[in-house]
Amino acid sequence: MQATTTPGGPTGWRRLLRRTRSEAGALVPGVAASLVAAVAASLWASLVGPLLESLIRSSDVSWGPFRLTRDDLSWRVPLAVVLLAVVKAVASFLHSGLMGRVGQRVLGGLRRDLYSRLLDLPPRWYEVRHSGELLSRFTSDVAQVEFAAAGALSSLVKDVLQVLGLLAVCLSIDARLFLVIFIVLPGTIVPVSRFARSAKKAAGRSQASLGALSMMASEQLQGLPVVQALRAEGAALTRFDAEQDRYLSAMKRSLFVRGAFSPTTEFLGILGVAAAVTLGSQAVLAEPALAGKLVSFLAASLLLYQPVKSISNTVSELSRATAALARLDEVLDAVPDLDGGRDLAPLKDALVLDGVRLTYPDGREALRGVSFQVKAGSMVALVGPSGSGKSSVMATLLEFATPSHGDLRWDGVPLASVSRRARRAQLGWVSQEPVMLSGTIRQNLMLGRADATEAELWTALEQAHLAHVVKGFAGGLEEEVGERGSRLSGGQRQRLAIARAFLRQPSVLLLDEPTSALDAATEAEVQEGLEALMRGRTTLVIAHRLSTVKRAARIVVIEAGVVVEEGTHDELLGRHGVYARLVAASRGDTLG
Repeated sequence: MQATTTPGGPTGWRRLLRRTRSEAGALVPGVAASLVAAVAASLWASLVGPLLESLIRSSDVSWGPFRLTRDDLSWRVPLAVVLLAVVKAVASFLHSGLMGRVGQRVLGGLRRDLYSRLLDLPPRWYEVRHSGELLSRFTSDVAQVEFAAAGALSSLVKDVLQVLGLLAVCLSIDARLFLVIFIVLPGTIVPVSRFARSAKKAAGRSQASLGALSMMASEQLQGLPVVQALRAEGAALTRFDAEQDRYLSAMKRSLFVRGAFSPTTEFLGILGVAAAVTLGSQAVLAEPALAGKLVSFLAASLLLYQPVKSISNTVSELSRATAALARLDEVLDAVPDLDGGRDLAPLKDALVLDGVRLTYPDGREALRGVSFQVKAGSMVALVGPSGSGKSSVMATLLEFATPSHGDLRWDGVPLASVSRRARRAQLGWVSQEPVMLSGTIRQNLMLGRADATEAELWTALEQAHLAHVVKGFAGGLEEEVGERGSRLSGGQRQRLAIARAFLRQPSVLLLDEPTSALDAATEAEVQEGLEALMRGRTTLVIAHRLSTVKRAARIVVIEAGVVVEEGTHDELLGRHGVYARLVAASRGDTLG
């Protein structure tokens, strides 16, 4: 899967705004509806003054270039005011619905971009990050952006147009009074911009602290059996309280800034209206005929209050969303491994590792020049002490880790020149602890091959000796497996993983000793499925069971990241080296 966002591309709000281009079908009528609402509000405000003036003077009045008669003012103007209110309400409703739709679709694209990038990033990227903290970004940060962006698209356009329309009405009524409002509004820019910067910093700190809290809670819940077994619930709660105190401390600053933001802008707005009333009252005392104009002016000024307040709240929300977007950008701008290269045919001759060296990001050298080959159709066992590098060999073959030196060749073809998807299509991997995803048995099976038919699913289950178990479930293939397969036994999970490998029909099978964690009775059940899976298939197995090692055509012994011995079981015993010592120290059927 390729990420939909190119590293080095637009970031933050530019990334979201770029997505609005594809939503022109809803965006254009949404903006048009907000324009209609703004015009209706402006006309309504301009009619209030003449209507009141006619009541006071009992005579015809002027409305712009028009002369309104007593007959007009008795029913036509009030009806127009009501109709304008209806038009404004309907236009606002359409605007909110259309712009809300745009916001949700834009945020849907952001979520997909984020998930796509997380799927593309290599394992080494995750090694220095915690899953709980990443989950916080995918949930709380995206929710923060969603809440702000969906509202911002709807609010900013409508409110800005209404402010501009009402200011135009104020200017047309009286230029002197307009200057009072016009001077006060720019005066709000300084506190608004300062509040926005402070809010962004405070939001960034609080969201980072929330990520740490989520990380710690996720980690402790995953290890809950250990916590409970050690009676460490009190210590776990103490750690949680300490982390939550740090989060609440960070939130205090954020809440203070947000709480002071709106009252400040409201005060400045009221100050402008008060100044306009003071000057307007003096003008009316000098010229009573200005009373009607003053009423219209004050009506327009008061109508400015709500959109200006809404804009200030929107700016506050956008500040928090900007901090959340910055955290999301760290993921969206992370560079995935490029997946380019040639296709790969099934193995016909040999898989060769030649001088492979692997160093992990933390500086740990896992492999120090590993060389051996796996002949097509044969079984090779990797053995060695814990931490010797066996799993690192598997990681390099699956391209979970990239060797710093050496070559991996598939029938003479360097695997470095092969696409990752093509390489993995030829490999079947069954790990020691099979990974099941929440969902049904069918969904977990089809991870092996998404286009598998019903008959192929049941055939794979038969080959893994699991079909009779699945038929016994009330839901059959639709039976829920629970979180990480918790509703299945260890043996059932392992056989389901084997069935998944059967669906893939891999050319080379990679086994991380999938029976080592099972009891003898369960192992016997799983072993039947494994035997069927390995029959006639090239197999590389990390082996801890002596019975498994003895069946291998060749045994490769790794110690401290280096191949120290290679041969058959009998040959290696005769050398009295590392392998012989492992066998001598074995406990029952387990090397160690």
